[in-house]
Amino acid sequence: MVLKKALPNRIFLCGFMGAGKSTLGKALAKTIDKQFYDLDHVIEEAAGCSIPELFARGGEMLFRSCERQALIQFIDSAEGVIALGGGTLQQQSVIDKLKASGLLVFVEASLSIILPRIMRCDNRPLLMDDTGVMKKKAVLQEELHTLYQQRMPMYRQAHLTFKVSANHPVKKLTTQLLKNIQSYEP
Repeated sequence: MVLKKALPNRIFLCGFMGAGKSTLGKALAKTIDKQFYDLDHVIEEAAGCSIPELFARGGEMLFRSCERQALIQFIDSAEGVIALGGGTLQQQSVIDKLKASGLLVFVEASLSIILPRIMRCDNRPLLMDDTGVMKKKAVLQEELHTLYQQRMPMYRQAHLTFKVSANHPVKKLTTQLLKNIQSYEP
């Protein structure tokens, strides 16, 4: 009889906005019968307002401060699958804490997959101009490419990298992710 390796108590999914962390995280949590958490929802509960409202109050700086505070308070008490925000890994101390607290998985998707996904969302403050209108596609492509490249070194520090494509159904991706997690050796 072959025993399967026990799964980590905490599986953190990181990656760029629109990579599919929440969708994949929910499916993975259901598959392994664990709780699912979306860090954005944890932040909103802790702040008592939506993320766009946080941005309106104090910009990205206030949001990142609230994000760090919510994550640090939440990280040791929560067990299950946790989808992080696209910019959560902007400080090395956060990356180190996540890696020490569970398995950090980088959900990697190309910008050609990400851009159409996020352009359907009107609640992402980084996609809006100063008047609250969605930026033009060409502007978004340029800005997001730069941001993606800036964040890539942080994402690459994850224990595992899991590449996703647009053509695969969530169930198939979830099965493959679970196999990758089960076969991970530190």
